[in-house]
Amino acid sequence: MKSQRFGALALVALLVQGCSSSAARAPSISVFGSFFPAWVICAVGGIVLAVAIRALFIATHIDEHLPAPPLVYLCLSISFGIGLYMLWTGTV
Repeated sequence: MKSQRFGALALVALLVQGCSSSAARAPSISVFGSFFPAWVICAVGGIVLAVAIRALFIATHIDEHLPAPPLVYLCLSISFGIGLYMLWTGTV
């Protein structure tokens, strides 16, 4: 019984070892008094950029030649979101 309790506590300790109270905070921005995490803003930015690229692809008739357009646009939005987050946090 004690070994199970110790194992559970050790697992919890390992899972939360990256958490910190005040030394390192997640990047966030205040929008109308509410703090939003940077990843939410970057995800929305990635979607907006993917929509803009889709409009460009449609205008240049590239969209017709894509093998799986929903998958391509999903991958573009994820890539743009990750790129924006890397630029935001300076991990480039």
